[in-house]
Amino acid sequence: MIGNVGIIGAGSMGTALAQSISRQAGEVTIYGRRQEVVDSINHDRSNTNYFPGLLLNPNIHARLIGDGADIQDCEVVIIAVPSSEVRSVIHTIRDNVRGAILVTVSKGLEYPSLKTMSEIISEETGNPEIASFSGPNFADEIAYGHIAGATVGTDSPSVRAAISELFEEFTLDFSDDVRAVELCGVLKNVYAIGTGMWDSVYSNYNEHYTFLNICYKEMCSFLEVISRDKEIFTKFCCFADFNLTANVDKSRNRTLGLMVGKNIIKAPYFESGVTFEGAKSVKGILELANRQRINMPIATFVYEVLSGNNGLRKTADLLLKYKYRS
Repeated sequence: MIGNVGIIGAGSMGTALAQSISRQAGEVTIYGRRQEVVDSINHDRSNTNYFPGLLLNPNIHARLIGDGADIQDCEVVIIAVPSSEVRSVIHTIRDNVRGAILVTVSKGLEYPSLKTMSEIISEETGNPEIASFSGPNFADEIAYGHIAGATVGTDSPSVRAAISELFEEFTLDFSDDVRAVELCGVLKNVYAIGTGMWDSVYSNYNEHYTFLNICYKEMCSFLEVISRDKEIFTKFCCFADFNLTANVDKSRNRTLGLMVGKNIIKAPYFESGVTFEGAKSVKGILELANRQRINMPIATFVYEVLSGNNGLRKTADLLLKYKYRS
């Protein structure tokens, strides 16, 4: 059994993962920013902001991230904060995590560097023991113990063994291309926004699934060039997570697309108090695609609508004129 695990981020995913892995770890410490959340976890054994009805297991505790010197005692540290906060958070604790296995569940691209979260973590800490963890999962379902699948991106046998033990409650597959696993998480958010936009204009099933298939083709055309893992298309981080995020209405990024399409949220839109990772990453994905000369009309469609350069109906009509080939 792994002794001590630290989780950076006291939000829904950090709390859910803490509950899930606590049966395979000696102690789990959640590091958060807000005193009231830390107090709720420690005194009430509940994160009332996210899961008020969930009693956390007794080996889960919380601390303020500023008090995180003891994080150096953790064998595994999981980073579960929004992608925009990863660099600043890791910079704060970098001297205390250089000997730990680091696992990122954060999804996004830093802009304008276009670095993934694992690349940021490596740059800040110099620690090569880094894995990415991504799959078709909503935090509430993880927290309540429902079946969940995920892809672990790592090229280290020892990291793979440790994560397999710690995430025993998950059905796992693996990729030795850490960056590709992360990029799948970025891409599926972009296409979830696009599908939400599309469904706000074209509402029948034929139209939805035709568009969904075209999205997946475009996602695969990007990964064929970018990824060295030739089986990435069938893994949890790719096909399954894309389907979950694009099809299910409790997906934040799909919801963003629907709200933009219905004019509930006004374009241009790239920032919000709510985490919509796809909106922040679409420009970066297009820049990566341009570097590799990959044509991505749907990602461009998402960017054009979010940036307010074209109205949704006009941009969707232009998209329909694009000739898709197998």
